[in-house]
Amino acid sequence: MMDKKNVEKAFKRYIAQLLGIAIVLCLIAEALMALDVVGDIMMPLTVSLVFMLVVGIVISFIWKKVAISSPDSLTTFFTAVSGFRMLIALVTLLGCYIAVGRDNMDKYVIVFMVFYFASLAHHSMFFAHINNKK
Repeated sequence: MMDKKNVEKAFKRYIAQLLGIAIVLCLIAEALMALDVVGDIMMPLTVSLVFMLVVGIVISFIWKKVAISSPDSLTTFFTAVSGFRMLIALVTLLGCYIAVGRDNMDKYVIVFMVFYFASLAHHSMFFAHINNKK
């Protein structure tokens, strides 16, 4: 079990890593746009970035609260987070589909999946590392 001080440190480290990953992905996307490899993906990039940051930050705040108040519930929390993230991703892509139409969805789906899997990988590796430290 982690004490409150270690939970707070892990929480801050998670947020910092999430921001770092988001910045790197945005820089890669900007470079690809500047080199005219992918065309204009600014709107898909914005949607994906907002999704990644909002969901990641909300999850980290909830994790901090659960880890401090009832650490025995963390396994249930991680399972619920997986379902929650997938549901919100589907709703987000549905909103994009409604807004831009079928013909323009390819860029949204591709960019979104890169951000989605990057945040999923970060979440999985970070919390696997935290759980293995116990």
